[in-house]
Amino acid sequence: MLRHRLATLLVASASAALTCASPARAAGWQEMHETSDDVRIEVEPDGMATVQHHLRYRVVAGNFKTFELVGVDPRGEITPEVAFTPEKGGTEVIARVERAPKAPGTLHIMIDEGKGLGRGTYVVDVSYRLDLVATKMLTRDGAMWKLAWTAPPAPEGHDGARVVFQLPAAPTGPRLAATAESTTTLSTLRRSAERDELELVRAHVPRGEAVTWAARVDPKAFPRVSASELRAPPPASVEPPSLIGSNLKRALVACGFAVLAGVLAALLRDKQKAVRAAAALRTARARPLVALPWGTGPFAYGIVASLALASLLWWSPIAGALLVALGMALAAHRSPLPITRPRGPGAWRPVSDPQALLPGRLAPLPTDALDVATTRARLVFAAIACGVVAIAWLLRARVPQISIALPLASAVLVPIFVTGTRSQMVPTPTELASRILRPARDALASAIDLAHVEVNTIGRVVGAGVAGARDAGGTSQAVDEVRLSCAPHDRTPGLRSIELALATCPRGHGAVPEVFVRFDDGSAAAERIARLARGVPLVPGRTPEERVVRLFPEEATPRAAAALVAKLVLSLEGRRATDRPDPPDPIRWKGKERRSPRAAARTSGVGGSPLGLACVAVATSAVPA
Repeated sequence: MLRHRLATLLVASASAALTCASPARAAGWQEMHETSDDVRIEVEPDGMATVQHHLRYRVVAGNFKTFELVGVDPRGEITPEVAFTPEKGGTEVIARVERAPKAPGTLHIMIDEGKGLGRGTYVVDVSYRLDLVATKMLTRDGAMWKLAWTAPPAPEGHDGARVVFQLPAAPTGPRLAATAESTTTLSTLRRSAERDELELVRAHVPRGEAVTWAARVDPKAFPRVSASELRAPPPASVEPPSLIGSNLKRALVACGFAVLAGVLAALLRDKQKAVRAAAALRTARARPLVALPWGTGPFAYGIVASLALASLLWWSPIAGALLVALGMALAAHRSPLPITRPRGPGAWRPVSDPQALLPGRLAPLPTDALDVATTRARLVFAAIACGVVAIAWLLRARVPQISIALPLASAVLVPIFVTGTRSQMVPTPTELASRILRPARDALASAIDLAHVEVNTIGRVVGAGVAGARDAGGTSQAVDEVRLSCAPHDRTPGLRSIELALATCPRGHGAVPEVFVRFDDGSAAAERIARLARGVPLVPGRTPEERVVRLFPEEATPRAAAALVAKLVLSLEGRRATDRPDPPDPIRWKGKERRSPRAAARTSGVGGSPLGLACVAVATSAVPA
């Protein structure tokens, strides 16, 4: 009896358990994953697009008859029937696609026949059509259009998400748009005669993230799209502008360049005129680096400088640089060439040492306003540079490349300020004297005692003027040569003077020192000079009885010239043993000589000269009077 009751209780409990169990639990364990979603979007010329999702599902356990695709645009036209294909081969399973009535944007993929999909991997293509213009997925982005499409969120996330945009061919190919996702997106463009394909790939899409894929496309790929928000409105019909109005800007630019050329031509003309005047004051001839006939140099300079600026702005930088170099050559000056003329009559007179040997205040020259060594020219150059910088700054937003082209073209002004200057002019006799004779006189004062030597500064005066030194009485004199004249107070009979002169270079821009020894023919000084300067020819002097020996120092420096003059002064001093009477007999020691014998004094010379002087023979041409 007890056994019968226990069996009845167990059967009732089992029946209750089976009745209360849920169908899912009764069906057993089920597991399915969406592993990939590759999308291909084919866009037509009218803006209609066919979106195809290539979905891949992996069923781990159980049988599935319903699948969901969430995040599909509800405005799309869905293809109602799809087919599941096993990845490893097998029979296709037909399914139908429907919208979820209570969840917009969700598609149900349902299998009506059979038990559904069992364990395995399956692929299915779900497609629908969209109007990209109506859905605002195709918008304007500057001169291009932007195509943006948002993919359904990945339910579990997957690697290697891929979207392919297939577009009609256009002159400009599609490319990845700059968005937040573009930094992690790779793009590949494939072009053909009829279609352009832009493939976008992301390495990983996180779970639940809806990625927006965007590309910039050429509007010419959609000739049938005429939406007003995409196409620019047609230009309003206006009357054609007049000939003057349409070319006013070009005319103003041409006038500006013409004015610039005229200003530069006038500037170079004034510079050349000033250089010619300054060279004429120094008895020289101005020499432009590029001399053009008939005075066309300034005009060519202005035209070349204007063309250089225009080339740097709108044509070729290389051509502009070459024109700048040509303009600089047209504006440059070489050193003036001295004009060789016979010297007129003149007289040698003493001149004031401060006026002849010390560099005084420079006389103004016509080139001072355009000489960068002067303060006035530096101010003018600085003002021009500031003006160039200001113009480039003001026009930087209106004229492209003006901030670089204008300073480069302004280089044509540099030769006007740095050539044809005072430093290139032929120096005056007083300037040469201050450069060479003044240091030589200082060196002579340190070599010998000037208390026993008569030293004077003499100049060859050719007439009254304003360009030279002053004589001892203060009268203004024009001097064309300056010399140092010296002689010992107790000189050898017949010695007239020892003169330190300057021999100018052929171009007239420098000089080398030379020494003239003037003496009477047949005198004691002549005999001594013959022993000192053996082999050096004599030339006539200023008077019939005067003779001159011309000597050069070992080095063409003021110190070497002073050393030569000092040796000559000491050698031609009159108080020597040959000029004095015989001295009385000295008182001699009568006892035994206990001193050591004195070594014989030895003398040495160069070329037989006891002074060791470098004496250079010269031709028997007359020495300048």
